[in-house]
Amino acid sequence: MSHTLAPSALHRLWLGLISYSVVFALLQTRLLKPLGLPEGGLLLLCALAATGVALAVAGNPGRMFRPADARPSPWKVVFLMGVALTGNLAVMVATPLLEQLWKGFGLTALAQAGGDDTVTPLLAVYICLAGPVLEELLYRGVVMERLRPAGARTAILLSALCFGLMHHDLYQGLSAFWCGLVYGWAAWRYGMGASIVLHIIGNSVAVVLPLLRQAGTAGALLTLALVAAPVLIALVGGIRLALRRRRQDPAPVTARPAAGAWRSPVLWAALAFDTIYLVAASFSRV
Repeated sequence: MSHTLAPSALHRLWLGLISYSVVFALLQTRLLKPLGLPEGGLLLLCALAATGVALAVAGNPGRMFRPADARPSPWKVVFLMGVALTGNLAVMVATPLLEQLWKGFGLTALAQAGGDDTVTPLLAVYICLAGPVLEELLYRGVVMERLRPAGARTAILLSALCFGLMHHDLYQGLSAFWCGLVYGWAAWRYGMGASIVLHIIGNSVAVVLPLLRQAGTAGALLTLALVAAPVLIALVGGIRLALRRRRQDPAPVTARPAAGAWRSPVLWAALAFDTIYLVAASFSRV
C-alpha cells in the first residue's frame, strides 16, 4: 500500500466534513425545526441527511470495513470502555472549574442546561444506536480510513479532533475528543465493529446516569458504581499494560510519514468552521 495521501482525496474528505456540519446545522435550526418534529426524530433525520451528503462529497475511502488485525478479548473491551468513561468523568469534574473561569469573563458554556432533559424512546434510539453507528461510519470508517497511509497516530488524532469539534458544544466536544481517541484506537486495532460497540455502550451509559439520579437510594448506589468502576478498571488495566510492556523487549518503531495530512487548507477551513460554530453555540452571557 502506498504511504502517500492524494491531495485531491484529502480536499474531498475535509469538504465532506464541512458539508456534514453545514447540512446538519441548517436542517436542525432552519429547515426542519419549524415542522415541530420530536427531538429524536429531528436529530435522526439531520444525521442521516448530513452523513449521506458527507459520504457523497468525501467519496469512497476504499476498504472502509477493513478486517480486524485481532479480536479484542472481553477484558480489553471492558478496559477500553473504562478508559473512555474515565475521560468523560474527568470532563464532568473539570466543568465547574472551567465555568468559574468563563464567569470571570461574564460567560457560561452551560446555557442549554436548563432545557428539557427528558429522554424519549425515539431520542434514546438516536443517542444509543443510530448516532453511534452513523458517527463511526463517518469518522472512523471514512476519515480514519482515508488517513490510514499517514499512520495510526495521525489518523486517530485527526479523526478524534474533527469528531470532538463536530459536536458544537464545549463539554460534549471535550468528552467526544477523548472518546474519539479511544474509539479510534479500537477501530485501528480491532476494526470498526469494536469502535461501534464501545460508542453504543458509552452513549447508553450517558443516557442511563441521569435516570438513575431520579431513582432514590438504589439509583444513587448504581450511579456510584458506574462512576467508580470505570476509574478502577482503567487504573488496574493501565498498570497491567505498563508492567507487561516493561517486561517485553521494545519493538522497533518504524515511523510512517504524515504525508501532508495537516497541510490541506481545506482541513484548516473545516477546523476553523467547526471551532467558530462550537464557540458561538456553547457560550452565552451569564
